[in-house]
This record gives sequence, structure tokens and C-alpha cells, in this order.
Amino acid sequence: MSIKLIAFDLDGVLVDGRGSWGEIHNGLGTLEESECNGREYFSGKITFDEWAKLDVKLWLGVNIGKIQTILQKTRMMKGIYETIPKLRKNYKLVIISGGINILADRIKEEFNMDYAIANELSVKDEKVTGINNIVDFMGKGNILREIAGNMNISPDECAVVGDYINDIPMFDVAGLSIAFDPKHEDVIDSADNVVYEKDLRGILKFFNGFEK
Repeated sequence: MSIKLIAFDLDGVLVDGRGSWGEIHNGLGTLEESECNGREYFSGKITFDEWAKLDVKLWLGVNIGKIQTILQKTRMMKGIYETIPKLRKNYKLVIISGGINILADRIKEEFNMDYAIANELSVKDEKVTGINNIVDFMGKGNILREIAGNMNISPDECAVVGDYINDIPMFDVAGLSIAFDPKHEDVIDSADNVVYEKDLRGILKFFNGFEK
């Protein structure tokens, strides 16, 4: 079955650096505290929802403009300006990210992609008040099914490009999965194809005969 839709993770795939959560923590000086929260989650002591809320608690009262400025400085992944416009001609392109919607929406608009689903900061009077967790750690597969269904596309007609273990549920759903600069051995084992080079043009060979 031919591919009609390509779903991308955001952090570590479309953008480089620490990822949207990490970039904000680094910019606000809360990185060390956030790492403690992450260890609590991965040790099974707290849920993903609790992890996200603890992280955002470190940002409460921060002006949203400051966070937007931090994320505006995020580096694009090498090769993105050649890769996404080529793929856009033949495929529906979506972002499914456990990162922050401000950055996901920016990339969607800049590259004229079809969907961007990410976690949304709550804001009142220009200040951060909380988080709306739309994409939990293991929920990306269900979101891909829903988006594809809205476009009358079957999961087998979807491809996924991801780099971390929270992308594996999308790999399990899609007809084609690509581990890009993978950050975990399980990601490699779960993918149909692997691109080790940190250059997004490396995925083109898997779609309609594109070459780097």
C-alpha cells in the first residue's frame, strides 16, 4: 500500500538541540530541577501527567512572550529546508509531539504542514498557568490513528519519522517507520529503517525514489 501521510516527531527530528521542554528549562534556569522530575517519571514514581505538571510548575507566572522568545531560537534540523518542501508535494505532513505546541505550531506554519499536535501551555493575562497534556508519553499511536482517520487514510498508508521510545507506539501503527538519529536501542529495533546521520535529507530515499 502506498504512503499518503508522513508523521514526524518534533524534538530531535525536525528541530535540533535540547527539545522544546529542555530549551525552555535551559532558558529559564530550571533545567536541574526538571531533570529530577524526569528521573521520578522514569523510575515509575510519578505518572507522565504528574511529570508534565511538575515541570510546568517551574514556569508558573512566567510571561509567555519570554517562552516564545526562547523557542524562537531553536535550531532547525540539518536538511529540513530541502526535505520538507519536497515531501509536501506528494504527502500529507503532520507533527505529533510530546513537546510544546508553541514550537510545533511554528514549524507547521513555516513549512505549510497539515497538522501539529503537541502539549499546550495554559496562559492567563500573558502568564503561564499550567499545561494541557494532549500527547502523553505512550499515546502517539492513538493520535496518529485519529489524524489519519480524519483524512480517510489507513494506518498502513502512514509513515513515521521518530527518534525516541515514545515514538514506538507510532511505529507499531504505521505502514513504514524510520528511526532518525535514534536515541535508544529499542527505537532501532522497532523501526523498519534507520538513518544514523543527523541530516533530515537522509529520509528522502524511502519516499518515491528521492535521493539525498
